[in-house]
Amino acid sequence: MPAAAPNRPAQRRSRLEPITAIGAAIVLAVLAAGIAAPWLTPWEPTQIDPFFFLEGPNAQHWFGTDGNGMDVFARVLYAARIDIGIALASVALAVVLGTAVGLPLGYAGGWVDDIGMRVLDILQAFPVFILALAIAAILGTSLPNLILTIGLINAPPYARLIRAEVVALRHRTFIEAAECAGNSHSSLMLRHLLPNALTPILVIAPLNCGWAILTLAGLSFVGLGIPVPEAEWGAMISAGAADVVGGRWWTATFPGLALFLTVLGFNLIGEGLQQRQAQR
Repeated sequence: MPAAAPNRPAQRRSRLEPITAIGAAIVLAVLAAGIAAPWLTPWEPTQIDPFFFLEGPNAQHWFGTDGNGMDVFARVLYAARIDIGIALASVALAVVLGTAVGLPLGYAGGWVDDIGMRVLDILQAFPVFILALAIAAILGTSLPNLILTIGLINAPPYARLIRAEVVALRHRTFIEAAECAGNSHSSLMLRHLLPNALTPILVIAPLNCGWAILTLAGLSFVGLGIPVPEAEWGAMISAGAADVVGGRWWTATFPGLALFLTVLGFNLIGEGLQQRQAQR
């Protein structure tokens, strides 16, 4: 009896799983290091060592010290809490705002949908980072304001995506059956349309987390992000840029590597989820 042919789509999906697993491992490792920072280093992120200013990596300061005598290793670890925390919170806010706008637009249709889409077109006509700079300058640089800023600039794409999914599902048989059963408009949207429209959101959200970290780093680099002396990767890179020119590479290199690895981790998660979804 001949052996059964292998299930090639299942094999392809299984080969994609390590991509997501590697990305998740990177992000979780960085986040765990940030949470465990008090146990991994005796230094506080803003503590000054008066005997070591701009010293390279050594036994006391594994990543060296910056121009203020602060331990770079401690600051990189504690910055992971802020960068990843703001990324997750801002993307979650963007999903909530985008859903709150896109769901009723796609359900209502007609002129309501047309007006809403034109407003979204106007918002997305602005360069994203320029819009982030403008909002951050107006709101200020506190942590809640940065979450709100990054969440607001990310919300329009989610609104368009949710709206497109709802439009595609609006006249499906199961929705019409639920409507004939007497379900209210809110019940149709929240219980029947929304759960079925969230799949692409869950795929794209990890990619946006990486982009959110880059946006925060960019804002901090130009002075509109986390205020000094709080530890944040973008601010550390900005402060250490001049040091690199003078040969003191460690002040900007280590936070840059942490930023690169974290964004890479989120991108790997998103890429794996996208490929897996495409093969279903």
